[in-house]
Amino acid sequence: TSAACASSGSTTPTTDAVSIPYTDSRRLTGPNLYFHATGAALETAIAEPVDDALLQRWRHNVRDLRQALHWPQADVVLRRHASGVSLAFAAPPDQLYAAVAGNEWAWCDALDLPVASDVPALDGVSDRAQALQVLQQLAAKEARPAAVALLQAAQAHGLPCLLDEEALSIGSGIGARIWPVAALPAVQDVPWTDLHAIPTALVTGSNGKTTTVRLIAAMARVAGLVTAHSCTDGIYIDNVLAEGGDYSGPVGARAVLRQPQTQAAVLETARGGLLRRGVEVTGAQAAVITNLSEDHFGEYGIHDLDG
Repeated sequence: TSAACASSGSTTPTTDAVSIPYTDSRRLTGPNLYFHATGAALETAIAEPVDDALLQRWRHNVRDLRQALHWPQADVVLRRHASGVSLAFAAPPDQLYAAVAGNEWAWCDALDLPVASDVPALDGVSDRAQALQVLQQLAAKEARPAAVALLQAAQAHGLPCLLDEEALSIGSGIGARIWPVAALPAVQDVPWTDLHAIPTALVTGSNGKTTTVRLIAAMARVAGLVTAHSCTDGIYIDNVLAEGGDYSGPVGARAVLRQPQTQAAVLETARGGLLRRGVEVTGAQAAVITNLSEDHFGEYGIHDLDG
């Protein structure tokens, strides 16, 4: 979840940029704008250009955070844009809430400010050792080594694997198995030979995504495949609405790919979801970019068509 404004609980910047020096802080649950991994990203709330020395202090804090949490050194990215800087770093897939809180600490500490965070034990902390101790406790509580082992094993088997707060699935559609995160199997107990992926298409762009999703899903149904699709209208199984609402993000993708009767999947992949969380599905057989138009500028550091 976003921890953009610790005092108000809002993701809208406040006038008090001293206590809350960022406008958005979020998990990256898949490959994203910055790197091909999970991690955390933060959008700074400083109007004037950010000097290199300040950004270097943030980088050093990320290095120290990783050392304190026994995380491997990995990608660290800063992206300057018209409204500030995006600060992102790769982190273990099972400890992303700790990564978000750690990014908030790294940035606040670089500014020599107390931490502004939705994490009660961290909010207002100015002592470096205390902050790192709190972050160690958060990471230890969140860590799920069994889930990481299954993610790695699934990758080795060439199978899709989806992890969220409640469940982990390997394979997709009729070739998937799902387990609660509280009752994950050992790697050797997974029926690997029974698992497989299903044909999957992703559709993104500025306009026309839902129409294109429906067209592709109709083609797949005519070909005789039980087809599920997700879009801004909901989740559909063989063109029957299963759940209404905007499911053009990662939640919709996971829901479709975990439908046990599905033989093919078509997923609307909204621009906002790509920027906010990254790509949930990396093993698609086809993808469509419908078009790019001048809308939604200013979100997550994208200010023009080139961006």
